[in-house]
Amino acid sequence: MSTPWLTVTETGPRDGDAPGTLAVCFPPTGAHGSTFASWRGLLPGNTALGLVTPPGRGTRIDEEPVVDMADYAEAVAAEVRAARGGRRLVLIGVSLGALLAYETCARLLEAGVPVARLCAVAGQCPGDFHGDGGDVTVEDARAFVAGTGLTDPELLADPEFEEVLLPPVIADLRLAGRYDGGLTAVPEVELRAVWATEDPHVAEVTVRRWADWTRGACTVLSVEGGHYAHQENPGAVVSACLDGLPATRPSRRSVLGAGATAVAGTLLGLGAATAAAPRASAAPAAARASFDGDPTDPVALAVAMIRQDTSNPGDGALTEPYARMLQEIFRSAGVATEIVPTPKDGNVHFFARVPGSGKDRRKPLVLLGHSDVVPATGDTWTTDPFAAEIKDGKLYGRGSLDMKGVNAAFVAALLRHVREGAAFDRDIVFWSDCDEEQGPYGVRWFLTEHPGRVEAGAVVTEGGWVLDQRDGVTPMIATLTCNDKRSLLLRLETSSYATHTSKPFTGQAVIRLGEVLEQLGEWRAHIRPNALSRRYFAELAEATADRQLAEAVRQMLDARGEPERDRAGEAVIRLSETPELHNAMLRTTLAFTSARSGYYPSIVPGTATAEFRAAFLPGADDPGRVVAELRSLIGNRATLTVVGNPGESEQEALDRLRGYLATPDSTSDTDVFRAWQTAVRRTHPGVRATACQFEAVTSAVPFREQNIPVYGMYPFTVNRDMLKRMHGTDEHIGVEALRRGTETVYHLLAGLRTDG
Repeated sequence: MSTPWLTVTETGPRDGDAPGTLAVCFPPTGAHGSTFASWRGLLPGNTALGLVTPPGRGTRIDEEPVVDMADYAEAVAAEVRAARGGRRLVLIGVSLGALLAYETCARLLEAGVPVARLCAVAGQCPGDFHGDGGDVTVEDARAFVAGTGLTDPELLADPEFEEVLLPPVIADLRLAGRYDGGLTAVPEVELRAVWATEDPHVAEVTVRRWADWTRGACTVLSVEGGHYAHQENPGAVVSACLDGLPATRPSRRSVLGAGATAVAGTLLGLGAATAAAPRASAAPAAARASFDGDPTDPVALAVAMIRQDTSNPGDGALTEPYARMLQEIFRSAGVATEIVPTPKDGNVHFFARVPGSGKDRRKPLVLLGHSDVVPATGDTWTTDPFAAEIKDGKLYGRGSLDMKGVNAAFVAALLRHVREGAAFDRDIVFWSDCDEEQGPYGVRWFLTEHPGRVEAGAVVTEGGWVLDQRDGVTPMIATLTCNDKRSLLLRLETSSYATHTSKPFTGQAVIRLGEVLEQLGEWRAHIRPNALSRRYFAELAEATADRQLAEAVRQMLDARGEPERDRAGEAVIRLSETPELHNAMLRTTLAFTSARSGYYPSIVPGTATAEFRAAFLPGADDPGRVVAELRSLIGNRATLTVVGNPGESEQEALDRLRGYLATPDSTSDTDVFRAWQTAVRRTHPGVRATACQFEAVTSAVPFREQNIPVYGMYPFTVNRDMLKRMHGTDEHIGVEALRRGTETVYHLLAGLRTDG
């Protein structure tokens, strides 16, 4: 093409014989060089402005757009080499332009042309692109323009303007869709990654991932503004990209127009950590809740979390206000955050990341909590379930136990380390999932829709307990769960015939349902502890001061036949201070959740239904055999149906469950597990700390399916009453137990520090 890609303008005063700087600017999607027009007069002295104008826009409107990244980068690199003239090169790309600058940088370095700095502004990193994008339609381009605010809606509604605007947008979207960032060798160049604090499209965590795309130093800075901050707040972006270069000083106009975060590093000589500190979100006040307490105080945090009503009615919760509160807490501590929306309005995942340090960083540790809680309707509480009332040393509220108390412990412990200036040997990621209780957009959805976004080395989530001796005061045993039970939803239906209430008869559907439910309620599966349960009970026999319980446990573990094991197991449950917990750790259980019948007060209904869950231990009962046994038990008095996913047959549902149950236990041979054991020894001296089987279901399976170890903990001491109130009336945790449990989490994380 005869028309040049690069236009160079001398903007600042020359500084004698100094070589000066050439700042080459790459425009965002659909734009051209004029998007940087406001930068003239803002650049430091001795700096020239190079504007990239691709074909198909601006002065090159009649040319065919380029939709191949390599062609684009090679063309620009050739003209930069010709225009450089011995000057220092800084490549600056905004949004899509960040990828173009990156690819151009790689080609210049391959050709032996030095690049002083690469700047990525409001852009996704190369690792987010895999070359698998499909074709792009006019509607796609129109939606992109409207969604990003690239132009005024009134102009977009003008057909003539649309004919000019949309073709370059389509070309750039195709270019991005066909781009595979993994094909280019990672260059060794100083990199500045610039995040705009009010950018709704490219989050802070996304920008921070640029650190993995250079073999040189990477500094992350933030500026005020949205996705097009280079136009909204040009002085701040100029300062963020060009400060600190040899023989350059920002112009006065640049300083006056810059945000405080970026300019502080330029004028005051502050370190990168200060210059990179994120600023508070500019989200609407209605979408945020402030937190005025000490973020290292788990009780204050738990109170604030409980007061956010994140009840999940079954299809996902409204978690965005809760996430905004967390975002404010972490950003105030200088920690990078990201809020990821789901297809349901207001239903979001929240992430905070404390970066690790050192060349040999391990894969991140993920502290996985969940924002949503089960509803608090249908049963009478003695306190407001969302008031977070503290009385008699207990914190009451929905989610206090499951699992906002754990979330508070995670956040408080992590931010205490941040306050101390900790350096970890890996990234520590706090993730608050939005759909753990119910709903389609939980952890599995996120990992499927956003592959590679969370590269976990290990996960800690809800799970094991700390139990006291029979005196209710002395801690006895602490557990870190390494696998979950899995459940199957079953539906029971009885039928007779409908008639007038004046003519009742023997065998009414409701009566039949009650009789069958009573029979199922008396059913007991055999005692079949799996490997994790056996490990736990062996430790319990050594930990308990109750000699009868210890002897019953040993008899159960040593039993050679089913009858002997069942008798001993029933004794263990009977002697336990937490019988429901230990029963669930030893066998398949049935939990009855609903019953329905009738629709008019003068009609005897012809059908009645109930639903219940069968929960299975991995390595114990086969779900198909249990279903067959239950059907044999109830005979022809009722119909028992397996409730699978929509469109799923019974066999498919059973096979899916068998796959979940076959997922291996998480190994205890990891530094995270050992760090937890050390932490327990610090906070609960003399208490046994062991791997365990969790009696419930968590979001761990998608990670375990990838052979990523997942550990579960409720780090605070619980008793039978607390456990019975989980998902129940007057849910609560102990205030001092929460503080002590937070100490355990703190010491676990301390085991991963590299700064002593």
